[in-house]
Amino acid sequence: MTDPVRLEECEMLVARLVVRAMSDRGIDPPQARTLVEDAELRTRDLSLFGLSSLDWMALATRLEEAIGAEIPDEVLVTPQKRSVAGWGAAVLTVRTAGPRPLPAR
Repeated sequence: MTDPVRLEECEMLVARLVVRAMSDRGIDPPQARTLVEDAELRTRDLSLFGLSSLDWMALATRLEEAIGAEIPDEVLVTPQKRSVAGWGAAVLTVRTAGPRPLPAR
């Protein structure tokens, strides 16, 4: 069973990174809390926020560095999962199942 409090924490982590990425691109972002609380925004493909594939790949790298583990490739390439909700769920899964260590860089 998914812990809604932990899931929200994971989604907030993702949302803060999305807001930062949007700001870095000069895009006026919504508040991170709004990205988590608004059902449409939570599930919106990150590319629809004006972020290019390079932007969301950099975002994924920041997220993986923040949690110290890799997130599954499917959430990076599947539009329905490439969202605050999808990435938040992936972070929760990684944290629950134990981290998949980042490869040496």
